Parts: sequence; C-alpha cells; structure tokens
Amino acid sequence: MISYLPKTTVQAAVGAISLAMGVAYGDVILSVSFLSILTTAPLGAIGIRLAARRFSKNT
Repeated sequence: MISYLPKTTVQAAVGAISLAMGVAYGDVILSVSFLSILTTAPLGAIGIRLAARRFSKNT
C-alpha cells in the first residue's frame, strides 16, 4: 500500500488534460494536481524508506 502513494501519473495527466481541453476551472485543477504531487511524492518516499528498514529487520 505504501508504494502506491508516490505514483502521481494520474494527477499529472488529469491536470494537464483539463487545462489543454479548456475546462472552465482547468487552472485550478492543474494547481491542485501539482500540490498533490508535491505532497504525496515526498511522503511516499519517506514511507517506503521507513517501511524498508522495518521490514528488512524482520527477515
């Protein structure tokens, strides 16, 4: 479950497509997508690092 957090391909695609299609609030959607990428990528990397340390000690 931790490895799914930093994957931001969908957020990047949704933000770019909505802006390119001329959606009324495309700039807001792009901004929210960008902010979600900025928050989830580092949190996911930290979570993976901590989980790797924890799970590698048990083996």
